[in-house]
Amino acid sequence: MGKKITLEQIKESYEIGTQVYEGDLDRRKGIEILVSRGMSAGSAKIYINKYKWMRLGKIYKRTLSELGTQYFLEKICQKYGDEGLEKALDSLYFSLVSYEQKGRKLVGQWKIYDNYCRKLGIESGIVFPDEVEKKGQFLEGKSKKVLVNLFERNPVTRNRCVDHYGYNCAVCDFDFGAKYGKIGHNFIHVHHIVDISTIGKEYEIDPIKDLIPVCPNCHAMLHKRKPAYSIDELRNMVQL
Repeated sequence: MGKKITLEQIKESYEIGTQVYEGDLDRRKGIEILVSRGMSAGSAKIYINKYKWMRLGKIYKRTLSELGTQYFLEKICQKYGDEGLEKALDSLYFSLVSYEQKGRKLVGQWKIYDNYCRKLGIESGIVFPDEVEKKGQFLEGKSKKVLVNLFERNPVTRNRCVDHYGYNCAVCDFDFGAKYGKIGHNFIHVHHIVDISTIGKEYEIDPIKDLIPVCPNCHAMLHKRKPAYSIDELRNMVQL
């Protein structure tokens, strides 16, 4: 088991990660500096890379220690505000989902994620073991391991999508709030419109390009074919 990474090392790795990301320091040199401070080369690479992925909101299948995650999110939030924090949370979300799929339940990390979602006024939808009878329940529908579902369930990305498009169905224009009143307010599904085969582990998340709001009926119809119908194709099929 490797040595525990200290807060001072985390602070240094954040500064090094910033310099590498900004192009002010060669990545290899940054790793050498962190190794000289007592970090392993592997950890140095992870921390430098994770800063970049957090800044870009990219999927990356490794995460930091709880202390490292907390520090990176805090500093990114301080310097880059809500927009920077949203992207960092996207990156963290997909890292944690990747661990979840492998059977590793990083409860402390999910709680950090949940706390920062609340800072943004977003409900994360996460249920923790001490809040349910059956321990080990973290994500609603966690058996759905297809990447498209992970995008659609990410509350931060979803929030940016509906902030842009609104809550009406992009296919049939159905408005749950108008039809059902209070219980339908702000209810809508989101559909992933990017071909899933194009997504790799370093995929950059774009909630405007990747997601679009649709009602559950239209969502089901979009997936009646593989690959899914386009929004325009289904819109042309709707019987008015």
